[in-house]
Amino acid sequence: MGEIVAIIPAREEQEGHTDRDLRELKGTSLVEIAIRQALGSELITQVVVNSDSERVRGETEGYDVRAYERPERFAGDDRVMQVDRLLCWQVDRLEQDGGDVDTVVLLFPIAPLRTVDHIDETVRTVRDGPYESALTLYEDIRYIWEHAGDEVVAVNYDPMKRYPRELRAWNQLVENKAVYAVRRDTLLQTGSRLGGTTGGVEMPQYRSFMIRTQRDFELVKFIAEVDGVSW
Repeated sequence: MGEIVAIIPAREEQEGHTDRDLRELKGTSLVEIAIRQALGSELITQVVVNSDSERVRGETEGYDVRAYERPERFAGDDRVMQVDRLLCWQVDRLEQDGGDVDTVVLLFPIAPLRTVDHIDETVRTVRDGPYESALTLYEDIRYIWEHAGDEVVAVNYDPMKRYPRELRAWNQLVENKAVYAVRRDTLLQTGSRLGGTTGGVEMPQYRSFMIRTQRDFELVKFIAEVDGVSW
């Protein structure tokens, strides 16, 4: 069996946010948190950090991690399936360097509240189950609406049949971008991290916050302090 490779795509700046993935929680950068989580996995056999920033790649020093410089064509974030194409490129590059990739695990630094157990459960969903890919999600019981011209319309329920919440029949799950796992062949054949049959691993909602704004960062920082999270 080939290697289970964790790929951590990280940036120093994005959308005007300086030090985006270098910001620290409890004295540890978001990139380093992702590295420690990947190295703590029972199943991941290789960890790769991919970045267009020399400072970010420098976060791998002292760890058994390989750092790759991101090609210029993947430097932006304005293209469809940008990260998926980057993953395909990285797998190809690893194999050119002699690697034998079986499964790819994608870990974004902006989801630091995941745990090693969440990572391993997602990998097992692909490795041991009938699935070709898997992702982490959380249950969301909110009523969702969307704009439709000049009005708004309900998406996931009928306002004329408003049942008590405990009797709702929906199973609404939200992608939280914490962990993805996909078989190497599926990724390259479909060009998607969620190709083929897909399994899901549920996480608590409070562990599912993504850091996109400074307010998100402050919220995650608060949760980490209150919950006693350590890396």
